[in-house]
Amino acid sequence: MPHDPGITASVLGAGSALLALLAMSRVACIDIRCFEIDPDWLSLAAWAGLAAITAIEGPDAWLAAVAAAVVAGGGTWLAARLRRGRIGQGDVGLFAVLGLVAGPELLPPVLGLSAVFCLAACIAYGLARGKRPAFRSAIPAALPCMAALAPVFAWRVVSGIGPEAVPPNVGSAAAAALSGFAFLSAGLLAGALPMAVRRRDAAKVAQLRARDGRIHQPHHRKET
Repeated sequence: MPHDPGITASVLGAGSALLALLAMSRVACIDIRCFEIDPDWLSLAAWAGLAAITAIEGPDAWLAAVAAAVVAGGGTWLAARLRRGRIGQGDVGLFAVLGLVAGPELLPPVLGLSAVFCLAACIAYGLARGKRPAFRSAIPAALPCMAALAPVFAWRVVSGIGPEAVPPNVGSAAAAALSGFAFLSAGLLAGALPMAVRRRDAAKVAQLRARDGRIHQPHHRKET
């Protein structure tokens, strides 16, 4: 429902949105480094995002946000029960935050963009690890998800504060996708690229050791 926030609500909403974006970035950075989703930073992203939405779109917006969180988080929980070992409990909270911050109207495009970014991250990490096929590699899930969510959430906040400041729907979708891709690329450079460099260096060391004959000596089968 359209809502015209006052100056105070706009300031509070913008401040909460910046805090939420900072927390989303921190969640992605921790996951890149440790392959873990930090619950404290994830909770901060959720509460700050909900505060921004409530301040800008009105007190009635929280109900739809919570409903979207239940749908996204509940669906992920069910998938985790069906595919044990493939989806962790941290992913359940991650997708619940996606639903909460995106809302029911923006959740489908966020999930679609997340799926595309997840595939790109799988290929990048698979190539870095030397996996075959590359797209089956494990990835830090927060990176593609937050790369998809952050620009869409920023667009939602800006369009709520000043609708005249945002481009039409097509332009907004392109800007969100490009911004998310830039965020994803930065994360892959920080995560997958060092992994590929370490793998290359380890392969070179193994080759040098094999050449000098001190390691990886060929085993001759004994004749019986």
